[in-house]
Amino acid sequence: MKKYIQPIRFLIQIGFMAGLVLPFLPIADNVGQKIWISILFVGVFFCGWICPFGSLQDWIGWIAKKIHLPRFKLPVKYQQSVQLLRYFLYGLSTMNIVFYFLNSRFFFSHSVMVGLWDWINGSVMVAFLAASLFTDRPFCNYFCVKGASLGVWSVLRPFGIARDENKCIHCHLCDKVCPMNIPVESTNFVRHPNCINCMQCVSNCPKDCIKFKLMTLKKEIINDTNLFNIK
Repeated sequence: MKKYIQPIRFLIQIGFMAGLVLPFLPIADNVGQKIWISILFVGVFFCGWICPFGSLQDWIGWIAKKIHLPRFKLPVKYQQSVQLLRYFLYGLSTMNIVFYFLNSRFFFSHSVMVGLWDWINGSVMVAFLAASLFTDRPFCNYFCVKGASLGVWSVLRPFGIARDENKCIHCHLCDKVCPMNIPVESTNFVRHPNCINCMQCVSNCPKDCIKFKLMTLKKEIINDTNLFNIK
């Protein structure tokens, strides 16, 4: 079953991308507003399965891997600090301090970019797409205010990605394939607010010890409260 997860995710991403150009299909932003309540129970599927800008970063990264471009990930000790940037930006947005050129939604505007700020916004977004050739989802990881706003509501979700410690062989593959640079192997139930439910860890686990399921009330899971895995 897990071998079908990524093809299905790709088809869904294609479908919502088509919604940006075909008026009879739902627009991704509208869907994001309508399904927010589900985040409380199953986490952030919008970012991993629907968001057009996230999808573009995924596809560019896939191409980069196919042509063997060098790929980079921040060491976890730095990731733990830098990832807080998008929550800082989210905090500013709640005070109506918004960085217009960091809003990926305007990148998909149906209007022609003619103003100075429009060109700046488009240039910044193109720069993030170019950066996706060398690292996974750079915008999503560190700058996406919408992703941060969804993530903070997802930390208490009862359904999520769970790892069976007894079956795990500690191959580190789940950590390597996670586009949000989350140390999946160091937790039993992923409730990290950056998790986008892309299921890459589930799809690539060689021992099927990682699954999306209801959290079980085990001591080791209840004690897993360090959301950002900061030592």
